[in-house]
Amino acid sequence: MLIALFLLYSFYASYSFASDQISVTYRDYKGTHSVTGRKIGDHSFHYNMNAPKQVQVTTLEWQPYIGQSLCKQGWVMQAVIALLHSQNYGATVTFYPWARAVAYAENGKVDLLVPEYFIEPEAPSDTFPGTRRLDHLTLSEPFGWGPIALYKRKNYNTDHFTSLAALADERIGVVRGYQNTPEFDRLMDAGKFNVIEAVDDAHNIRLLMAGRVNLIIGDPEVIEMEVEVLSRNDSDISQLQNLVMVEPILQMNGLFFAVSKRNKNGKALLFELNQAIAEFKKYGVLDEIKYNTAKSCK
Repeated sequence: MLIALFLLYSFYASYSFASDQISVTYRDYKGTHSVTGRKIGDHSFHYNMNAPKQVQVTTLEWQPYIGQSLCKQGWVMQAVIALLHSQNYGATVTFYPWARAVAYAENGKVDLLVPEYFIEPEAPSDTFPGTRRLDHLTLSEPFGWGPIALYKRKNYNTDHFTSLAALADERIGVVRGYQNTPEFDRLMDAGKFNVIEAVDDAHNIRLLMAGRVNLIIGDPEVIEMEVEVLSRNDSDISQLQNLVMVEPILQMNGLFFAVSKRNKNGKALLFELNQAIAEFKKYGVLDEIKYNTAKSCK
C-alpha cells in the first residue's frame, strides 16, 4: 500500500513538474537552439537558469502577443527569450498589470519591461511625478510591430472624426500606463480628451459596452481576442457584437524593450539587445519565430 501511494505521488509530482516546463526553440546562423524554462511562481517563469548573466523582466497579459496560458506563451515571449539567450542571458519573467510593470521598471526593481511602445520624449512618468518616462527608461530598437486603432459601438456616429484633434472632449477609454500613438498621447497629456482609465484591455472593452466611454484605443488583435474571451464568459453577447473598429487604423506601432536606467549594467544590456535584434532581423529569425509560433499553435 505504501509503495503504491509513493508511486502515485511520484507520478503526480513528475507530471506537475513536467507541466510547468516551457521551451523556446529558434534557429539563427549559428544553428538551432532550445531554451528551457519553468514556472517558479504564480505569475513568474525562469528561462535559461544556468546562464552566466540573469535579468529580471516584467510584462503583461497581452494576448495574442504574450500571455501565461497562451500556446508557447505567445510569439513575443518566444522572441524575448531567444534574443536574450543569444546574448547569454537567462531571464525571470513576471506578469503584472501594466501600470505596475511600468513602475517596477522605472524604479529599478526589474531590469527590463517588454513589450513597450515608442515613448515620446515629453511623456510624463506616473511613477515619479514631475519627471519624464525617458528619465528612467531607455528603449531598444524595435523587434516587432503591431497595429493600433480606435473602437466604438456600432451605432455611435464618428463622422466628426477627421483627425485626433477633432475628438476634443470626447470620452475615450485608455489602459492606465499604456503608450498609444505620439499624437494621441500628446493630446491626452494636454487634457484634450475626457479620459477614463482602465486597468487592462478587457476592462476597457467593458467601459465601452457599458456606455461609460464612446471610444477606446488599443491593438485590434488584442481587442478582438479579448472580445472572443468575453463572449465565452459574458451573457450579453449582442453588446460585444456591436463593437467595431474605426477605420482606418491609426498607425503601426513598434514593439520595444525598455531598459531600466537604474540597472548599473543597463548600457551593456541595451547594446547587446540591439546587437541581437539587428542579427535576428538580418537572418530573418524574428519572422521565423513568429511564423513557427503561429503554425504550432493553430
